[in-house]
Amino acid sequence: MAGTRKTAVAVVLAALALTATACNNNDEKKADSAAPTTAATGSTASAAPTGGAKPEKVSPAVYLEQVTQKTSAAKSAKVEELIKVGQVSMTGKGVASWADGLEADLTMDLSGSPMAKLLEPVTGGPNVRYLYTKDAMFMHLGGKAVAGGGPEWVRYSKADMAKASGGSSDQLQSADPVQGVRTLIAGGKITEVGPETVNGKATTHYSGVLSADDVAKATSQGMSQEQVDKLKQKLTAAGITSDKIDVWVDADQLVVKRREQAEAKAGTMDITVTYSDYGTPVNATAPKDFTTLADLQKAGATD
Repeated sequence: MAGTRKTAVAVVLAALALTATACNNNDEKKADSAAPTTAATGSTASAAPTGGAKPEKVSPAVYLEQVTQKTSAAKSAKVEELIKVGQVSMTGKGVASWADGLEADLTMDLSGSPMAKLLEPVTGGPNVRYLYTKDAMFMHLGGKAVAGGGPEWVRYSKADMAKASGGSSDQLQSADPVQGVRTLIAGGKITEVGPETVNGKATTHYSGVLSADDVAKATSQGMSQEQVDKLKQKLTAAGITSDKIDVWVDADQLVVKRREQAEAKAGTMDITVTYSDYGTPVNATAPKDFTTLADLQKAGATD
């Protein structure tokens, strides 16, 4: 039994490290992401016409500010993720809410990761369910980790996640479409690529590259100084000198897809998230029966 527990501790720690490395790709969420439109050109945009094209005489930055308002007001959506960092590949599917902090119920498929076999004693297979609440992340346990009974969830506090990811305590930022658009706006150099069809929907594709110099100017693009400082820390810690961001927006001014690409210390980072069924209810209630990372570590050290 002692060996099983020690194995569980080691693998759960590995699972957290894997998730932290792959999912921590964005800066901290702003408390109020629905900021007023910043009229960079002095223009006021009307609703977008059918087909997802932006109104004429409105800059991409102004239009995308409107997108943040519409998407923020939608509050939640179904999400699908494709996350690649170096040799690690994961996919995820579930629901996420950004109405009052980020909350989500996501199932990640880790079969594309070289760590998948290592995780099986704890997860029971390649698919792992995660619950993200305002205060913590919960990972569902399976296999040998629960063979002898006991809690089926392990709780990671903000401090646990920050330690594993090198400083950031929020591992869900890739699922937040509002902050994704805000980061693109912060770059200050947005290109309207043009109309494209995504998952059967007519959209308009916008693209930009966020450099280290752009981060220094981000406070004038709707981001707080605290957000800018944390974004700088993230880029520096990951060894990222530039961050390419693409978003696809539909006729309702809602984000349909976003993609982020960068070269990092861990390898090439390529994260794509698609959104659908805006307004889908999200129930990410914290489990009542769980163990903590500290309890697992203690059990592994003493048994």
